[in-house]
Amino acid sequence: MGISTEKKSAVEAAMSIAQDVTDGRIAPADLEAQALTECRRLFGRVAGPGDPLWGLHVEVCRQVLQVGGGIPADELAEWAAVEAARDASDAGVGVNPTPLLND
Repeated sequence: MGISTEKKSAVEAAMSIAQDVTDGRIAPADLEAQALTECRRLFGRVAGPGDPLWGLHVEVCRQVLQVGGGIPADELAEWAAVEAARDASDAGVGVNPTPLLND
């Protein structure tokens, strides 16, 4: 069994990047910045439950909360109130939630 053309091209591209880093043509910080930009482009917008990435967004959110330190407690309390208002609205209470953040 041989390696597919796509896999071979991917390995060659990775080796080319590695060589450019080794030779000083690409700085690791530049690669990191480019990766961050691409991650933001692909993942940085949360559209809601209809978004194909929704499950991943929720998973990452839970991980941030588990690790701690990413969202201050006062902001979490505000968002908890927003979610409680949404739940009440969904139950027919008629509340319109609005975040209280001052950003």
